[in-house]
Amino acid sequence: MAKKRGKIKPGRILLLLLVLWVGFSFAKNAVANYRLRQEIDALEKRLVVLEMRKEDLEREIEEWKSPENVERVAREQLGLVKPGEVVYRVSETFSGDIERDVEKR
Repeated sequence: MAKKRGKIKPGRILLLLLVLWVGFSFAKNAVANYRLRQEIDALEKRLVVLEMRKEDLEREIEEWKSPENVERVAREQLGLVKPGEVVYRVSETFSGDIERDVEKR
């Protein structure tokens, strides 16, 4: 017995196209969802790093505001002294060789 080849019905073609379209849409959305999840993970990691940096900067600001630090900076960088203090500055000794001493400075 020979098998008969039947006609392809338009309903089957439409059903096949519909299944392909749904599958393609699902795959496209799955890829987009995966990429967005990766981006969210990367942004969450960056947020943690930035929060840690913020805490470090806030701690550093508090250290700079401390009276001891303000006094140290005033003395070292601005050369300020408290009333009644005498400042002695040690300089290099003169070696007798003027040209050599001038080159050092």
